[in-house]
Amino acid sequence: MIRPNRSLHLNFDPTAEIFATDSGGGFVFPLLVDGNGDVETEPFDEVRFVFSVWHPSGQKTIDLDRAYLELQGAFDPEEDHWTKLAEIEPVVAPYGGGETFDGWIVLPVMASRSAWALVGNGFEPRTRIQVRASAYLVA
Repeated sequence: MIRPNRSLHLNFDPTAEIFATDSGGGFVFPLLVDGNGDVETEPFDEVRFVFSVWHPSGQKTIDLDRAYLELQGAFDPEEDHWTKLAEIEPVVAPYGGGETFDGWIVLPVMASRSAWALVGNGFEPRTRIQVRASAYLVA
């Protein structure tokens, strides 16, 4: 089967004005595009994600030895079942002090429709965070 040379770039919705970690420093952030979590992924072979998480306050830092991010996916729109897809290793700048948790991952497309979420823990408890994420789907 010959596939057209297509790609799709998604910029996921940014975090709400107040989006905070729980008392243990954890959070779940659904990756939405215009408020919708389902993405038609059937025409594509792989998806490349880029993530950045930070505290908007200049007084907060991220302990990159404790902070943890994973990408979860859901592939059946009829059932709310989430599967851990990958742990995201932080990309550490040579002299960066943990201002942001930046990471990326490339994965194969696993279903005709997909939804994703970032799950984090080890961040500062009960504090605001900001998340920016994008994906590039390649045929």
